[in-house]
Amino acid sequence: MLDLKSEKTYFVVNYVLKYRRFEQKEIHKKTRVSKGWVSFVVNWLEEQKYVKKADKGYELVNAVPVFSLFKLFRRMEKNLLGSFSLKPEPEELIRELIKRKVVFCTTTALQEYSSYYQDPSINFYSGDKDLLEEIRTEEKGLTQINFFKPDLWLKIDIQKKGKMLLTSPVRTIIDLFCDNKAYTAKELIEKTYGERFG
Repeated sequence: MLDLKSEKTYFVVNYVLKYRRFEQKEIHKKTRVSKGWVSFVVNWLEEQKYVKKADKGYELVNAVPVFSLFKLFRRMEKNLLGSFSLKPEPEELIRELIKRKVVFCTTTALQEYSSYYQDPSINFYSGDKDLLEEIRTEEKGLTQINFFKPDLWLKIDIQKKGKMLLTSPVRTIIDLFCDNKAYTAKELIEKTYGERFG
């Protein structure tokens, strides 16, 4: 079993999930992971029947089991720095958090990609300790926020939508699987990979 939290392995698997059709040399060039390790990871994925040889290289044939593997190594709750109920309305909080350059994740990011699932809570990654302290002292209210510390080389998984930073579709699905909310990613998985799920 591959350790998907390992940097080299994560870069390769993330690339496979992102591009779906690929060549090993292309992964090596783009990720700077050694040819040997790229080959090892791709061969393992092929043995598990998650990828198969194609005309030029390989193609991803089964994304859902790959996403499922992540939850064996990672749980979102371990990265949770705090869960808070605050007074400001969600729209106001989101505007403030955008200014602080947080990266919206899990169901908050999902809502930017899919209309299937709506969640009133606001979920985001941030390494800003000052922001965490400010939130801890905010007046309590009804808007739920979940503050996660960044992990898994988040920098390669950020997209911009207007002024909002959010996790890429691939990272959003990974996070949802690791948060035991895979069911919420149904529409995004079907739209992105053409795979039936759930």
